[in-house]
Amino acid sequence: SFIACIHNNSNRMGAKDVTIAQIFAAMNEAVQGTPGKALERKFKGSVLFKVDDEQFLLNLGAKGADNSAKNVGNNGAKADLTVTISTENLMKLVSADSKITPQQAFMKGMLKIKGKMALAMKLTVVLGATKRVLSGASRSKM
Repeated sequence: SFIACIHNNSNRMGAKDVTIAQIFAAMNEAVQGTPGKALERKFKGSVLFKVDDEQFLLNLGAKGADNSAKNVGNNGAKADLTVTISTENLMKLVSADSKITPQQAFMKGMLKIKGKMALAMKLTVVLGATKRVLSGASRSKM
């Protein structure tokens, strides 16, 4: 039934079910096309996510770079903001049933930030868009 379908969708992305690569693939999808342009108006800059032993660079309206989120290895990529977070805590931030914001995560010591604080305050819009892609919301509108 329709209700069961909605329930299953919201449950689909438990913290154990999704990989870091899938999170950043969803973030990459979220910053493309028209939705990406809308995000770009709210968030201009680059963020280096240090997740355990992997690094991912999000460019969104950053000068000289296409909007993207991709694995950059450990090449010392430069960004306007650096977010250091564990896999477990990142999963919590983007899970469909998550009630925690990046600001709350920071206050609880779940993530560390370095760089432009104004960008850190805007992470919620990017993570929200990522969460929608992960939960399949963007595909169901087509």
